[in-house]
Amino acid sequence: MEKEASSVVSYRSQREMVGIPTMTFGREQIELVKRTVAKGATDDELALFLYTCKRTGLDPLAKQIHCVKRNGKNGPQVTFQTAIDGYRLVADRTGKYAGNDDPIFKGGPDHPDEATVSVFKIVNGERCHFAATARWSEYFPGESQGFMWKKMPYLMLGKCAEALALRKAFPAELSGVYTDEEMHQADNLTIDTKAEPPEGPKVKEPAKENQSGDVISEPQAKRLYAIAKGAGKTDEEIKDYLKTMLGIDSSKKILKSDYDAVCEWAAEKSL
Repeated sequence: MEKEASSVVSYRSQREMVGIPTMTFGREQIELVKRTVAKGATDDELALFLYTCKRTGLDPLAKQIHCVKRNGKNGPQVTFQTAIDGYRLVADRTGKYAGNDDPIFKGGPDHPDEATVSVFKIVNGERCHFAATARWSEYFPGESQGFMWKKMPYLMLGKCAEALALRKAFPAELSGVYTDEEMHQADNLTIDTKAEPPEGPKVKEPAKENQSGDVISEPQAKRLYAIAKGAGKTDEEIKDYLKTMLGIDSSKKILKSDYDAVCEWAAEKSL
């Protein structure tokens, strides 16, 4: 028993030495995670999510990692996701991460056909590189889900390539966790009756000023902004979405018929 306890202390000390925080969750915190970050997760899925949080040192309540549940062909499926900064943080905390090169792109000009990133890791005292390539055809989520991909195609594909390279270099630390950009296509594949037609969403005509009875109320507009801000979206992202998808320049012009769809977009985690 003493030997086992000593090994646990040694393991914790090693993690703390390289900057990996010891994650602990009290009952109130667990209930808060279940109501918010891991909403809809089963007890087993919640337990696995919290284990992943402890293993990676990513804080779910600080929105460093989140639990996403999708309705796939084989029923509900859960994935644990983080932003690319979360991947970099996990790698950096190992004390072996030695940076990465900028992505190398092929193709264009509207979007790259592929992106390749090299990540560096200290292995037995030597700086070794791990390269990975992400292809547009494999990650672009389609017109209906590809707003940010169309706006910043090189940045988005570059993030996917970097995530692949980081996971190749640090498999023990990053296994079971994926970046948001990698999973955008999964969002597109699991959409069923609400899926947009192949040609993508049509931009609607701006709501007319005399259509006050057809547009959302001020409390609804405030609720929309609260949802968007809670998901990490900026004012600029909200304005871009309204202009691109609805052809309007203000949330006060959102039609009631579009409100639910806009709220669904607002609730999606920001990149």
